[in-house]
Amino acid sequence: MVIALFILMVVILLTAEYFSFSKKLSANVKLNPGVRTPLSTEIVERFFHPGHSWTLVRSSNEAVTGVDDFSQRFIGDLGDIELPQAGSSIRQGEVMALLKHGDKLLPVIAPLSGTILEVNTDLKKTPSLINESPLEKGWIARIVPDDLPVEVQNLFEGATAERWQEAVRSHLIQWFSPRLGMVMQDGGELVENVSDLTNGEEWRILVNEFFPNISSNNYNINS
Repeated sequence: MVIALFILMVVILLTAEYFSFSKKLSANVKLNPGVRTPLSTEIVERFFHPGHSWTLVRSSNEAVTGVDDFSQRFIGDLGDIELPQAGSSIRQGEVMALLKHGDKLLPVIAPLSGTILEVNTDLKKTPSLINESPLEKGWIARIVPDDLPVEVQNLFEGATAERWQEAVRSHLIQWFSPRLGMVMQDGGELVENVSDLTNGEEWRILVNEFFPNISSNNYNINS
């Protein structure tokens, strides 16, 4: 009798475990593999906007934003930066900040909509942090996202982001093909201060070519 009860208990436990596993598996299938789910507080994921800004999603309530390496090489050594105001609201695709190099200006596009929690005030004293560390110390703002699950669908991540960045670099090399040696350095990387290779009109055309989202903001990129 004792043995029979023991076997029965084992069967019950195994059955419960099976249905528990099946439930978890079913839940995972419903997530639809291939659709990004960045809302987990345990996963930190970096996404890139086509306007060459990025966002590091720390949770559903916090994301850090900045500009990518292409942007800082494109504009060159920063002399100044205009930052957004903490507490203000921003929409995805709007101008969030402004990078300055001599008489050249480069607007920074907001990768996400939300409320700005904090800005990196160190950039006012040392704007070169963006040149030195665009993805880390050169961050621009922390925000509370408004519509994260929807808006990340407009961004690049992972291998897709890498392929896009490579395509942009190749496009820039082709644009400057008559002056190829001035745009590339050893190792196939873009040289610093690409903006110094252009006059005012060329700069306007170049920005509209490689930062197409900016033109939709009716923002004057000329000083």
